[in-house]
Amino acid sequence: MLTFDKLHNDRKSFIKNNNSFDHVVINGKNKILISAPHGVRQVRFGKLKGREIGSLATALYLQNQTNCFLIAKTRNNNDDANFDQDCEYRKSLSKLIKENDIKYLIDIHGLAAARDIDVNLGIHLGENIETDISAFERLNDSLTKNGFSVSIDQPFMAGSRTISGSLKDEFRDLWTIQIEINCAITNKRENFERYKKLLAILQDWIKMFS
Repeated sequence: MLTFDKLHNDRKSFIKNNNSFDHVVINGKNKILISAPHGVRQVRFGKLKGREIGSLATALYLQNQTNCFLIAKTRNNNDDANFDQDCEYRKSLSKLIKENDIKYLIDIHGLAAARDIDVNLGIHLGENIETDISAFERLNDSLTKNGFSVSIDQPFMAGSRTISGSLKDEFRDLWTIQIEINCAITNKRENFERYKKLLAILQDWIKMFS
């Protein structure tokens, strides 16, 4: 049975078992790669930033349910994998995409609880999803029809410096999206029913093109 405690205990165990590594890769059985670069703290311009707890919990659950490839940051090495162009995480991403002919990259993040939206979909003005616009439309429609408030490219648009944007530039046939989920949904026990609904939507959506 899926519970709030199980999701977050699985995340804690994953970090505990892998915190001697910069990041961990789990191989999948399809052409989809899930990325979770901010499940641990990051450093940008010398400033320490907090971990996005729900992003890693979400990524681990979706990988388990869909058999996608997964890459997840498990150690803070004074870097920010979604900002620094030259880091081990980015190198592994490029290698995974090239060696496994990955067609879809789903980069999962946590949106500050103070934001007035549930989900932000970053697509860089449509550039990152040009190879399969219908996949984006299915996700957006499913979220909104199920009562989630969604913004596109606001406040984060997944531009060329990000994982989604830079890898789209590197692999022109790749489809990428940056999904920011409000931490009030993922991290608060009282909102777990909404979180379960969101996980079901994402799981069904991934299975549609996996």
